[in-house]
Amino acid sequence: MIACWTSLAVAKPPALPAAADDPVPLSGEHVKIDEVEEHKYMHYAVGRTIDAPPDVVWLVLTDPLSYPSWNSTVVSLEGAIQPGQRIELVSKIAPKRTFKLEVTAYEPPRRMVWEDGGKSFRGVRTFLLQPNAAGGTDFTMKEAFTGSMMKMIAPKLPDFGADFEVFARDLETEAERRVSL
Repeated sequence: MIACWTSLAVAKPPALPAAADDPVPLSGEHVKIDEVEEHKYMHYAVGRTIDAPPDVVWLVLTDPLSYPSWNSTVVSLEGAIQPGQRIELVSKIAPKRTFKLEVTAYEPPRRMVWEDGGKSFRGVRTFLLQPNAAGGTDFTMKEAFTGSMMKMIAPKLPDFGADFEVFARDLETEAERRVSL
């Protein structure tokens, strides 16, 4: 028997734009990169300084049942926010859709990643917590959208910028409230 091997060409994902690795300002104002035409890439990012230590901020971020009480951008969040687990998120920006996210990175109290989608369209949200000299946390959140269908899907996506700012502000308020208890 003669084995016949064929080589399937797999398209290499495009290189990310250089700006994708830029530091996120801690101003509380969102940053958007939209390079759908050239790179099939878009992301939103926000950063904020929170006057609470990273372990407190982490506890807020990983408590799914409390999200609707402190986060005005979330309708509901169900499931365990643990490594490899799936969570179901309903947001106010798209209340008729349930986002089924997988927790793909979980490094307490420093980094967490939620992912959804496949090759044609993928969203990856990364939360980073860095202790700062004042005893608080420098928090950043970035969501990158990629995929072969980005050119088609991007015009249908809502503007997430304001929601990112509100998410960060609400997180700051809740973490600082918990420290003061």
